[in-house]
Amino acid sequence: MRYMFLMMGLGLMGCSSVQKMALRSASPVFVEGSNTITLERNWDFFRESAPSNLKFLETIYLQDKENLELLGTLVKSYAGYAYAVPETLAFGDELSGVEESIHKKNAIALYTKSLDYGLDYLRYKGIKRSDLVEMDENDLMKVIKKRLDKKDYKVVLFTAQSWGSLINLQKDNVALVSFVPKVKLLLDWVCANEPNIENGVCDIFYAQYEASRPRMLGGNPEKAKELFAQAIKKYPRHLLIRLSFIQYSLLPAYDQEAYAAEALILEEEFAKWEDINRDNLEDKSEYKAVEHLNLYNAIARKRFELIEKNKKRIFEG
Repeated sequence: MRYMFLMMGLGLMGCSSVQKMALRSASPVFVEGSNTITLERNWDFFRESAPSNLKFLETIYLQDKENLELLGTLVKSYAGYAYAVPETLAFGDELSGVEESIHKKNAIALYTKSLDYGLDYLRYKGIKRSDLVEMDENDLMKVIKKRLDKKDYKVVLFTAQSWGSLINLQKDNVALVSFVPKVKLLLDWVCANEPNIENGVCDIFYAQYEASRPRMLGGNPEKAKELFAQAIKKYPRHLLIRLSFIQYSLLPAYDQEAYAAEALILEEEFAKWEDINRDNLEDKSEYKAVEHLNLYNAIARKRFELIEKNKKRIFEG
């Protein structure tokens, strides 16, 4: 698929108006190619192959900067890769006590790129960076409702994810943390209109939101556990939700007993996920039916491996 994209891209790089028309007609192919990446089961393969695809999409977009379909795909793709790879590895560094994590720096750089593209997209839609930063929440919501519609949900979702992740990775930056309400406002708008968007992103966000904030700032660990439980019941084969419950609720509480129970469930579920017969079209296994969750489950497995590797340090100091 990557090489097909490359040949198409080289063929499309001609001169101005003809080039733009060709790019616009080919954009759905590029977008669909990026959407199918969630079928990937191999985290290491994704880690190695995705950057070249990202740079290719970026190169194509630079030939037609008014192509909002490609721009939106870049927002999602950079946010997704940042979450899947460098943030996962930064999580491992955090667990093992690495103070200066290159993976954390890489995650920040990629989320920044996603956010910048997201702000470009919003600017084309009539919402300026200054609107997001300076407007109070009521006025900003009015502008969002006036300027945006359902075609913009995914781009706003991943713009907000990137903004929120930048805050989460730099919690010592007080000025950045002050924008948490704006991030939540963007996600509230998307999730209120399409709560099941992108396979449970909203469910994970709201549970993580309650788990990540200190009580003095409105955090509610008990509510977080309830929300995670509801999300796991809703998406039982989405193993990244169960992993997120461990990451954001159990590990900060040093709850070794609850972790052991959840770890056992994850091990059993990973075994089922890995056991599906991918060549047998008649395979009716639970995970065969949800192969669109493969990449999420691969990320979960990688993060689980990092937790297990550092389990003694986490719980025994």
